[in-house]
Amino acid sequence: MYETILFLDFDGTITSEETLEGSMRLCIDPLLYKEKEQEMLEGKRTLADTLHLAFSMITCDCMEEIKAYVRGVPLRPGFGELLDLAKEKEIPVVVISGGLKPCIEEKLAPYRDRLLDVHSVEVLCVDGRISLESPHEAGGDLMEKTRIMAQYDFKEAICVGDGHTDVRMALASDLVFARDTLAAILKKRGVSYKPWDDFHDIARWISSSR
Repeated sequence: MYETILFLDFDGTITSEETLEGSMRLCIDPLLYKEKEQEMLEGKRTLADTLHLAFSMITCDCMEEIKAYVRGVPLRPGFGELLDLAKEKEIPVVVISGGLKPCIEEKLAPYRDRLLDVHSVEVLCVDGRISLESPHEAGGDLMEKTRIMAQYDFKEAICVGDGHTDVRMALASDLVFARDTLAAILKKRGVSYKPWDDFHDIARWISSSR
């Protein structure tokens, strides 16, 4: 059993922008993307349904363009330093993302030895189009993150996130670092969280409390 475990989102958390959304914008007609996004916001389709539909419109040869785009997106400052500190404090770090496995694995390759696990969505090529496959799709999420959390035995969970898909993870954690959409949702629900700008903030908190 781990005393403390750190769960991190990827898109918009480790990366400085939402690369999954950026990937769709890169390869889908902007008007069509906006239409499907609006349907999701109006509750006519789930996030998972929207992602399946969107990527089914993208040809497999676009993956190289998507990977090149993600390659160029900066990580939030302090990521490597946080991983070094977590290793020193014997806090395992697990990345849980509804993003694309080929992009995430490439982006995190330099840090892989300091990560316990990385969970993401498989990308398949079916009839020349991209198909997303996730064994943890549930509740309208392509990656229902609490299903991954349940695979680990721990006393305390710390999570770091930024968006809608991190809400369940946040509610299942003992301590939450939230920004952007996630922070707004938790504030509205009256759920306590610690705001953060970059990973230096989180490292400072761990250093002072552990």
